[in-house]
Amino acid sequence: MYFIFEMNFSSPKNYIANLIRAYVEEKKIDVGVLQTFDKIILVCDKEDENLESFFLGLENILPASLFLSEAKHYFSDEKPKLMPLAKLELPLNIAPCPTCQKEMFDVSSPRYYYPFTSCNNCGSQHQFITKYPFSRANSTMKFLTPCETCKEEMKSNPLRKDYPLISCIECGIAVRMVDKEVEHMALTKGDYRKLFEVSAGAIAAGKSVLMKTMHGYRKFFNPHNTSEEHVGLSTLLMASADGFNKHLMLVEQEFNALLSIERPLLRVATKSDEVKEIYGSSVLVKYPDDGMTMLLAREILNTQKEYIAYVECDSDTSADFLVDFDIPVNFQKDIKLFINQDTKLFISGERVVFPAEVQSKKDRVAVAHDLACVEVGGKHIIDSLELFDSVKTQEIYVLESEDFESLHTNEVRFESYKASMMSVLAEHYKIGQKAIGVHFDGSLNFLYYNGKQVINAVPAIPFESDNLWEKIATLRDGSDRLVTNYKKAYPKVWERLDNLEGDMDIFEVTAITLGLEDESFEGISSEALSFLGKGGLQIDTRVKDNRFDNYAFLTSIMSYQLGDVETNFLCYSIYESFGDYIGEIVPQLLEKVDTKTVVLTGETFANQSLYARIQRTLGQYQPLFNKNFPIGKENAVHGALYL
Repeated sequence: MYFIFEMNFSSPKNYIANLIRAYVEEKKIDVGVLQTFDKIILVCDKEDENLESFFLGLENILPASLFLSEAKHYFSDEKPKLMPLAKLELPLNIAPCPTCQKEMFDVSSPRYYYPFTSCNNCGSQHQFITKYPFSRANSTMKFLTPCETCKEEMKSNPLRKDYPLISCIECGIAVRMVDKEVEHMALTKGDYRKLFEVSAGAIAAGKSVLMKTMHGYRKFFNPHNTSEEHVGLSTLLMASADGFNKHLMLVEQEFNALLSIERPLLRVATKSDEVKEIYGSSVLVKYPDDGMTMLLAREILNTQKEYIAYVECDSDTSADFLVDFDIPVNFQKDIKLFINQDTKLFISGERVVFPAEVQSKKDRVAVAHDLACVEVGGKHIIDSLELFDSVKTQEIYVLESEDFESLHTNEVRFESYKASMMSVLAEHYKIGQKAIGVHFDGSLNFLYYNGKQVINAVPAIPFESDNLWEKIATLRDGSDRLVTNYKKAYPKVWERLDNLEGDMDIFEVTAITLGLEDESFEGISSEALSFLGKGGLQIDTRVKDNRFDNYAFLTSIMSYQLGDVETNFLCYSIYESFGDYIGEIVPQLLEKVDTKTVVLTGETFANQSLYARIQRTLGQYQPLFNKNFPIGKENAVHGALYL
């Protein structure tokens, strides 16, 4: 008789299963670990006397994960016969696991306050890789020789068996702290502890610290320090989980996601007056996501602070102190997560999602948004373009806007919206089946997939931000009077819009029009969350042929502004109106082509108001989103494999 323990796990990533395998090896117990496309299954002998202690210990070594959900157990006379997933050997970029964290805070450990602590199944690995395949020789740590203790650990510790990036304070990376006069090097346990203690003390005293983390340079400061510019655009770093419920309004799914080993970036509602005063009704929140921020957060708590703030920046950003290390690392864009009840969608970013292994029978390289899909050792891997050496391929697909010259004789340029739709269809095994798609990412396009190719069925009218007032004034009768009245009522905004430079999308221009500090889709979305009422105004979304008209949309917003409509009500109404418009057009297209499959792509859908409206208008069709890739532009490199 077998005891079967199943955990739902909705990702092909295998670091959780591998952590369990390492624990099984450490405990020398006969437990089989099997991972399928949606589960991790543990198979044990029911009569094993060590079973109870094994599962009790399992709770201590397993981290929370975005992908873990319900678990169940049962008994069976036979072992499950399932098709296991192939084991991946790709560098990770997640937080340290519970065991590695424990080492960082154990004074007897050779990794006490060592921020680069990691193992085979956790931590910051991707940052050090220089090319594939993943090995120490192909990393920026190749010049650091493991000490005797680490060498022995590579043989005896199941978590670090043959681990390419093993290191400790004795043989690892030195960190330094620099102020205007003195440079302090951290070489011993006491040095490392003191460095983070001084950094936290400086922040608590109102100073700023520019720190090189595993996720790029971040400038940390006390958000109550009014001398810092654009504090409201910073990210809130919670030093302790205890402060979440005090300062933020979180549903259970948001709380669990923030504390997961994947450590996503999440926009949540604010609660305490002190946080509302700085950030308004919502804020981007992060829980310490690498060794540097974890150690800083521990020392921040010792200063009686529950949170600090940071902005992502360059290495030459001005600050009172600099915490740095010499070894070069590759920074990935942080991953943003959207949560609506039990739905979790990656909005944008690279960390956690990439590198990814995908299946492809084509001899094709795909390049989009600085990411590439390349065959390495018989496997197709998506990762940063710069990590791949030159390869031989029959064809190369390159995003039309990508500044990349392959010089390949068979180079094909493709549109982002086509690849995005194909990415979703591929993830849901719908390739070859007719579908209607909506791509909403800066512009709004309605798509039709006929089973062979993606067609832009209802394209948006192109938007150009230059000569904006001329285009608005000639839109329809009376529009010229609107321009005149708007110039009188909002002279500063009028002048700003009259001197726009560069290629700006409609959301950037809308945010400027509304006077938002964050001049982006993110800023409008944040402002919409502050509206607590129900039912919005009808924003004009089209003029003719059911096509979305950016200028009509902008004109409608300006008209409401002249009518003294509150900004947060306008932002909320924008998304409600888009939801109604999409909900009207999509059923018409579905009926014309005789399909029930709806695909939604583009990070604009990661808005609570719009998402709720879409569920209300299109919920009966159960619209499909990306599962393992971002719904934003980063999915294009995957979808290009299916064009």
